[in-house]
Amino acid sequence: MQITRRHFAIGTAASVIAPAWAQNYPSKPVTVVVGYGAGGGVDVVMRNLAPGLGQRLGQSVIIENRPGASGILAASHVAKSAADGHALFGTDGGALALNGALFSKLPYDPAADFALVSMVIRAPILIVAHPEAPFSDLRGLVSHAKREQGGIAYASPGSGTYHQLSMELLKRRAGFEARAVQYKGAGPAVQDVISGQVPIGAIDSIVAMQQVLGGKLKALVVLAPKRIAQLSNVPTAAEAGVEGVEASPWVGVAAPRGTPANIVSRLGSAIREVVTGPDISKRFTDLGMEPFATTPEQFSSFVKQEIARWHPLIKELNIRLD
Repeated sequence: MQITRRHFAIGTAASVIAPAWAQNYPSKPVTVVVGYGAGGGVDVVMRNLAPGLGQRLGQSVIIENRPGASGILAASHVAKSAADGHALFGTDGGALALNGALFSKLPYDPAADFALVSMVIRAPILIVAHPEAPFSDLRGLVSHAKREQGGIAYASPGSGTYHQLSMELLKRRAGFEARAVQYKGAGPAVQDVISGQVPIGAIDSIVAMQQVLGGKLKALVVLAPKRIAQLSNVPTAAEAGVEGVEASPWVGVAAPRGTPANIVSRLGSAIREVVTGPDISKRFTDLGMEPFATTPEQFSSFVKQEIARWHPLIKELNIRLD
């Protein structure tokens, strides 16, 4: 199933038999566990979401950072937490969709250990270059890369990330060679493109958009189904003649497996209300994110599609993080 913006307005009213305690949910503050440090993309999304979510639930929402091991520590913690809706997982696509192929063994099962609640945002990947690069669009990049011995170097925020995978997909579909220069995060990666140390980068819109708007980078193409509103002059890959390379890191909320359906439904409805509200929607958009709330069913279907799409490529590239 292809998820589109029309799903924003879709709500669910689950009528289920639940334990008596579930009818009084939440009975205490709700903790959202994030697998990355304060100030990172997932953390920023959850801290913007928390006040409105707490308001709708009638309890405070606390963000707890448990960084480390590509989100594994946080995922494992939430998977083992009580399935009562008071411990949630603020997750990215790595923890739920990619880690199953990147690690030989995980202390949690990405597919079985969580009740998916809602996506919150996605952040399309931009292929960016130094402003003085001798090309200004995808066609020019491909021509330039073909003249480079061994292909063109590109900055990637890390091995096994959506950023690397998207570039691997793009270079195959567009017919050019590119070699990854791996960084620990999008921040260092984009700085080296700005300084000219690396000619291009695969950077998500959260990090890249303001640098493009500020003239420190030029965007060649966006790997998304449609253009980014703030960068309306930047074409999609499909518009540039390369189909099937859309890629967006994303953030969502999950609960432990076994969480009663009425709690999952209430959480999902509350998140959708917050995300589609004008204040948070604008805030996310201004930060380079695309607000993208879904129902639990849509989120579950989407994650299955992500696994089916990216696992074969990860295995083909033999990317291992353990």
